[in-house]
Amino acid sequence: MKKLKDLLKESFVWERKFGESLPTLKQIEEKYREKLNEGKKHGFDLTDFKPNGFQKVLKGVGIRQSKGEEGRSSGWEWKGPGILIVTGNDPITGEYKSNSNIKRKAEKDYASYIGVEGDSKKVDLAVELIKKWASYIKNEDPNRRSYI
Repeated sequence: MKKLKDLLKESFVWERKFGESLPTLKQIEEKYREKLNEGKKHGFDLTDFKPNGFQKVLKGVGIRQSKGEEGRSSGWEWKGPGILIVTGNDPITGEYKSNSNIKRKAEKDYASYIGVEGDSKKVDLAVELIKKWASYIKNEDPNRRSYI
């Protein structure tokens, strides 16, 4: 989860004119999402990682989460400064994100579909690390999050 002080730093909240009120947390989150959408996107089809490989990807791009958050999108969200990674399966816990009643057994180190978006340099680094630490990638799309 993103810390409030990090969001405030990224939103330039202190650069305001005299008499303007401070932005709300909702406004800061909206600016953060807009900032992410301005950057680059990359998608991966079904993806398996080497043991603890996904954790190495997260650490490499500066994401400090130990478990994915159920996000507004169709999967688990992993957020860091200038980057968002979405996976269909949580590769750390093995938990699958589904809106149906179908239960699947936990599959650690399996991400299913992956979408990466954000700052161009961060996305390039994440893609490089995913390719390095993945044991299998079915396919990829270097221009869109086409799979998730």
